[in-house]
Amino acid sequence: MTKRSRESEDPLFDWLALERIPRVGPLSIARLIAAFGTPRAAMEADAKEIQRRSGLNERLARSVVEFVIPRDEIAREMELLERLEVTVITRWDPAYPAHLKEIYDPPALLFVRGRISEQDSRAVAVVGTRNPSRYGLEMTERIAKDLACAGVTLVSGLARGIDTACHRVALREGGRTIGVLGCGIDVTYPRENKSLIEEIVQSGAVITEFRPGVPPLATNFFRRNRIVSGLSRGVVVVEAADNSGSLITANHAVDQNRDVFAVPGNVLNLRSRGPHRLLKQGAALTESAQDVLEALFSNQGQPVQAQLLAPPAPNDALPDTARRVLEAMDPDPVPIDFLCETLGMEPGRLSGILLELELGGLIRQHPGKMFSRRQI
Repeated sequence: MTKRSRESEDPLFDWLALERIPRVGPLSIARLIAAFGTPRAAMEADAKEIQRRSGLNERLARSVVEFVIPRDEIAREMELLERLEVTVITRWDPAYPAHLKEIYDPPALLFVRGRISEQDSRAVAVVGTRNPSRYGLEMTERIAKDLACAGVTLVSGLARGIDTACHRVALREGGRTIGVLGCGIDVTYPRENKSLIEEIVQSGAVITEFRPGVPPLATNFFRRNRIVSGLSRGVVVVEAADNSGSLITANHAVDQNRDVFAVPGNVLNLRSRGPHRLLKQGAALTESAQDVLEALFSNQGQPVQAQLLAPPAPNDALPDTARRVLEAMDPDPVPIDFLCETLGMEPGRLSGILLELELGGLIRQHPGKMFSRRQI
């Protein structure tokens, strides 16, 4: 058997090929796998079959069909992954982090150096500015130390400043930490964290959804931040300016039904504006790790902010038609046209029912008239 044929028979080869198809992201991959079972079967189908079985539009279906697999490039990538001892976990693998699987757009693939542990189900993210004050570093030190000593896995984005401080405290205290990259698993960013990354790999994990070689582009960090919050039970923001990426992580956390914690600071310090804005919006004021531990691990695991919301109506309290619409949906967004076809319902009537379900907190709307069912 030739080397090329061995690679082509490796399921990882197919996953790496599917992940490369232009415009086909995590949600589209999820629909393809749900429809065809394997990447190979999805890539071997014709466009009409892809549209019919997965609900993808014609443009995306043609992207799948017309994609020319770069076999040599993928073969080199597989060799690199093996050399770096990288584990590739798909969303459908038992080892995939349970909390991350709950978000509405979990990565289809995770590239992992190190090891993801069952202990990581008790994870908290600590994030903040790349240019912290002495106060910000001290608060990170205190909170991260006490969380690590309580057996909590600390998650952050391996950026300069607060992120780096969080990871280093966890390592120093003998705790677990997970660093999430906004680039390929083989790319060191920032460069000064090369030794830190290697230390984390020994006792925790460094992960990314980006294939090897992907540079740290600005757009990647927005996607990275949803993973930071998605892995965690809650997000602690220590210091952040108004335009900080840490606020994006906090926004992801709210959308994912995670708790957000904000450490107050000096009102004259621009780095305090982010946490103070979050506090005005309902984040939990946080002075110590105890505030986080009591909120996340002393209330049967239900986020504090979620407890303050009125529970949505149970399915059996809905009118029959609304219940039928809800049961036809899943956590992955689907276009309204797909729902119309599936349910045999006119767009006008369906739009009214979708609005009622959205106001009732049972579904959410996404750009492009896409809808998904909330996980309650």
